[in-house]
Amino acid sequence: MNRKIVISIIAVAFAIFLGARSWLASDPTLRASGTLEARNISVGSKVGGRVTQVLVAEGDRVQPGQLLLTFDDKELFARLTQARGRLAQARANLAKMEHGSRKEDIAEARATSGYQEHAIDTYRADLERAQADLVNAQTNYHRAQKLASEGVVSRQFLDDAEARLKMAQAAAASYQHSIAAAESQSHAARAAEQRTEHGFRPEEVAAARADVTSAEGDVQQAEAQYAEREVRAPTGASVEVLDIRPGDLIPANAAVIKLLEDNQLYVMVYVPEAEIGQVRVGQKAHVRVDSFNQNFDAVVEQIRQQTEFLPRNVQTREERQHQVIGVKLRVANPEGKLRAGVHADVQFVPEKKS
Repeated sequence: MNRKIVISIIAVAFAIFLGARSWLASDPTLRASGTLEARNISVGSKVGGRVTQVLVAEGDRVQPGQLLLTFDDKELFARLTQARGRLAQARANLAKMEHGSRKEDIAEARATSGYQEHAIDTYRADLERAQADLVNAQTNYHRAQKLASEGVVSRQFLDDAEARLKMAQAAAASYQHSIAAAESQSHAARAAEQRTEHGFRPEEVAAARADVTSAEGDVQQAEAQYAEREVRAPTGASVEVLDIRPGDLIPANAAVIKLLEDNQLYVMVYVPEAEIGQVRVGQKAHVRVDSFNQNFDAVVEQIRQQTEFLPRNVQTREERQHQVIGVKLRVANPEGKLRAGVHADVQFVPEKKS
């Protein structure tokens, strides 16, 4: 009796297998599989500096434009203030040239000249201090190099010494630039004092207009640098890697946070060359993963131009003998259910024939 039951079960299972095989053979729907991927985004600052605030943690979801961290902005604000001051002075100088000289202008020119001389003295004193700091930073860096080569200190200790050296070099260069600018302005102030009684030539007025344009450019550059004191999320994403804390010194252009743009995932599948005619850019598809009993919308974003062999770690040896074409699909993930690295099955939606 048991033997008859077993034989009956085998017969039914075989019939189901044959039916499923026949159905799959007649089903025109194109299917493929791959792994969900997300775009990694590295964010940082063009100017760097000392971190003052870290406002997110690993695993946090962030919105476009959300503030992630801030840097100390004292030096950047000072540069912006200086640039705006130079612009105001350039505009005032141009206005004097265009409207002619008055007796009051002579006194003002003398005062301006004296102010610039005082500014030069101040910048020179600042430069001396900055150069002393630079010498100290160079000494510390060379000492850190020696200790690091001997294994006495960590690589982080050497990196911090190098960051302090770069900041000292930048500070010294900034004061040198300020001195040069102040000397140029002082010379212009003395020349203005001498020329107020005789007026200005057309070419001098044109040069003054050029000075205003140049000063406006300096202000725009300083404003752009000042904006780099903050690091913001360029798009909605999740914080993947974050290994900084307040007080850390970060070099310019260094990536400080890695984001994972997981609200828009991608999956790369490989379609046999003979079936690629069923796929086009913009075509819709359904994606399923083992974790959820639902379809996720997808759309074909790219079809590679060249054929290739299937990756060795994806298919069997027999399947690797056939050439395929890579197809990249963008997968919608509005609720954040899907995760990068998960295996996914793709079912292409057949195009309606007109």
